[in-house]
Amino acid sequence: MKYLLIISIFLFCKFSYGTGQVPDYLVYKGDTLAIFSNPLEKYFEKIGKRELIDFVGCGSTACWRGYKAIWELKGDKLYLVQVTSCHNSCGLEIKNANLKKMFGTETVFADWFSGKIIVPQGERVQYIHMGYASIYEKELHISFKDGIRTSEKTISNEKIANKIRFEKRQREIAKKIQDTLFQQVKNAIVWDTIKTPFYDLCDEKYILTFNKKGKLKKVWVDYESETKKEKREEWWWNITDDRKCRRTIKKALKPINISYLDLPKKKIELPFEIFYDRKTGKLELWKEMWMEE
Repeated sequence: MKYLLIISIFLFCKFSYGTGQVPDYLVYKGDTLAIFSNPLEKYFEKIGKRELIDFVGCGSTACWRGYKAIWELKGDKLYLVQVTSCHNSCGLEIKNANLKKMFGTETVFADWFSGKIIVPQGERVQYIHMGYASIYEKELHISFKDGIRTSEKTISNEKIANKIRFEKRQREIAKKIQDTLFQQVKNAIVWDTIKTPFYDLCDEKYILTFNKKGKLKKVWVDYESETKKEKREEWWWNITDDRKCRRTIKKALKPINISYLDLPKKKIELPFEIFYDRKTGKLELWKEMWMEE
């Protein structure tokens, strides 16, 4: 079933971390910037072990690597200037890694690093709870070969940012519509008095179809069609017991007009699932996961 207000977001994550990660930082042109890269990991790969001498820090699921590194770009050379704790409030006496013992100097030229440092820029348009997968308006990509900058360029994420903003607005509109519909159904129907041949209640998952002018035109019980050719109005549940329920819901929602939301001038289909607990007299609106994002 495809709804015009449902837009799937496929997330292609660059990292395997299951949680958003504390970033390293880069001192660049006088600013200290968060980066979506961890050049020190390349050093550990090179020496074949992970060792931070004299280091005491606080790790967490938001910092699987266990440290936070500070880098500086001087001219075209990348330097490691500090390795410190990811967090400062874990009850430990924090102690930075001893770079002099590790490298023989306190300002370390990162000659082991060949790759790309990504600097997120502008507004964060979507937070993704995984590694460095959050999306920003722009990204500065700085490429290195043996610790020396070889190129840099700014990548625009405007297209995907606009798509995300559009999807967010669609979700907000859908939530607003559902909340309005739910309050109307809740107030207009006396649920304990509903009787149908096969069921006690009309709490179901419906598909509501609105026309271009924002008026409700059809109410169908949702179902998974076994064949694409099967027409919704010919499906058994929509021509037997649920006909009364569909009419009850449609009558209750007849006064509603959603044209004030400035929606696209086209037919809109919206899922609408309700559940009634006869023991408590409580009616609930069940929202789909895509609406809760």
